[in-house]
Amino acid sequence: MARLLTATRALRFSVILCTLMLFSCAGYRNVGEQRLSTVKILHVNDIHSFLEPEAIDLVLDHEKTTVEVGGMARVAGLIRRLARNSENCLVLHAGDEVQGTLYYTLFGGRADADVMNAVGFDAMALGNHEFDNGDTSLAAFIDRLDAPVVSANIKVAPGSVLEHHILPYIIRKIAGGRIGIIGLTPGRVTRNSSRPGEDVSFTDEVGAVQAAVDELAARGVRRIILLSHYGYRNDLSLAGKVTDVDVIVDGHSHTLLGDYRSYGLVSDGPYPTVTRNADGDPVCVVQAWEHGRILGELDVTFQGDVLSSWNGTPHLILGNRFSREDGGGKAHELEGDALKRVIAAVNADPKVDIPAEDASVAAVIAGYSGKVNAIGKTVIGTAGEDLPHIRVPGITHGGVPLPQGSDIAPLVARAFFERDSHADLCIQNAGGVRIGIKAGDISYSTVYEMLPFSNTLFEIEMTGAQIHQVLEDALEYIHETGATGAFPYAYGLKYDVDATQAYGRRVSGLEVKDRTTGLYAPLSESARYVVATSNYLAEGRDGYAAFAEARKQGAEAVDTYIDYALAFVSYVKKLTAAGQSLKKLPAEDRCIKNFIPLVGKNDGSSR
Repeated sequence: MARLLTATRALRFSVILCTLMLFSCAGYRNVGEQRLSTVKILHVNDIHSFLEPEAIDLVLDHEKTTVEVGGMARVAGLIRRLARNSENCLVLHAGDEVQGTLYYTLFGGRADADVMNAVGFDAMALGNHEFDNGDTSLAAFIDRLDAPVVSANIKVAPGSVLEHHILPYIIRKIAGGRIGIIGLTPGRVTRNSSRPGEDVSFTDEVGAVQAAVDELAARGVRRIILLSHYGYRNDLSLAGKVTDVDVIVDGHSHTLLGDYRSYGLVSDGPYPTVTRNADGDPVCVVQAWEHGRILGELDVTFQGDVLSSWNGTPHLILGNRFSREDGGGKAHELEGDALKRVIAAVNADPKVDIPAEDASVAAVIAGYSGKVNAIGKTVIGTAGEDLPHIRVPGITHGGVPLPQGSDIAPLVARAFFERDSHADLCIQNAGGVRIGIKAGDISYSTVYEMLPFSNTLFEIEMTGAQIHQVLEDALEYIHETGATGAFPYAYGLKYDVDATQAYGRRVSGLEVKDRTTGLYAPLSESARYVVATSNYLAEGRDGYAAFAEARKQGAEAVDTYIDYALAFVSYVKKLTAAGQSLKKLPAEDRCIKNFIPLVGKNDGSSR
């Protein structure tokens, strides 16, 4: 009997040992009393309907080189490759999938949803731009998605078209345990800068995250990923105010993380950026720049319910064709030894990849691209020089100094001025302009990528004092929220900005242009002027509360129903007919005369 008991115990021990080995293969093993488990997180954010690649300039093999970056078919191809050897993989999207190219203008989110489904995301956070076309459009987008959509700080009233569409969090069983994935959306920016309905409300971000953490803890889930569209700086701050959060997969601020200095890119921090939560435990914060240019890869290991180790790589996604300009400025494609050196340099750096396209995702995009290409390829004019865009005056990611800010945004305001003969001056927010324009052909696609929103030109008659208030309000909104998209650019109006001053004293030296003589004179506080802006800003969005207040006080206001992108098209066509190309405004017409920044505030933490 003793031998039988011994054999039985041996059999049980063997079964237990095999079970533990199987658990280890599934991604975890016992260390003392606490289990180690590893999860791979692959993530993107702020795609903004850039389903196809875009060309940018990088420094490759020590020379300026033009190459395609991003493209969702390549993103998917890299996801497949990186996930191939990992059973414990999460594919996450940190919001702002839509709004930015003709794919959204023409198809209203259908193309984006179909591509996301083909990629195979596990969850998506709602970004502010998901609300740009209102609740009904967002509900249709979510209905088309396979992935759950999460946001803990959004509350939807009963009977709303969005009822039952948004979850505060989901729980995934992975690596032998459970992980909670909490969503977060920037409340104030979304309410003021997008078009959520009255049935939608936003609660405090920190309180909403902690409440969701507490609910998950009550359910025995203490491994937490915050899938956030709150912005890099905001989430670094939030991390220290909540318990139990282990990883923050971030979006909204279009932040490049990782060391890409050798490629001519300026990043905002390491990948991952490690901070501490309210428990004093480590938190990994990651973001993947924008437009699918980067796929983030973060491997995290938990010991019990605490993050114990991590390893991360941001992957800059390149195409396989490279070109450079010769001494005469003519572009030529690299080949021979020059191409071999570039490929060798790329292959030697784990932060840069040339992945193969995923055929299924490429097929989905191809189903939509015909109509996009037919319209988008039509050339309407030329840019005589590069016209870069930056939200707040300073330095672009490419290292180009722009002390007077964006070169293209004031030209957008000028296009409004040319199109609307009633306007004395025009104001355009930085965030309404999505890209700069490179020297060369300008097509419809270029314009609609730059001005993708469904906005119209709106006229408001205001006093000089009210116009001054508009600018002060916009700068205060940036100061309070970090939403740099509110920065004001103009045509027919110029001014000094000192961001170090208190509210009400940041804007000075205002001058307005006489439409007949072309001369500038000081803006009169009491005189009345017709301001042309977008209907979006006229509603008081993005911090432009003085526009809405003036309308409430009975200011004469007219929606011209002129499509603001078509206003720019008309301006470019007018230049083309006159044998001219689009160029920077002359110095006397630049709206920003002088700019003094408030250090630490102009980090682009909100888009």
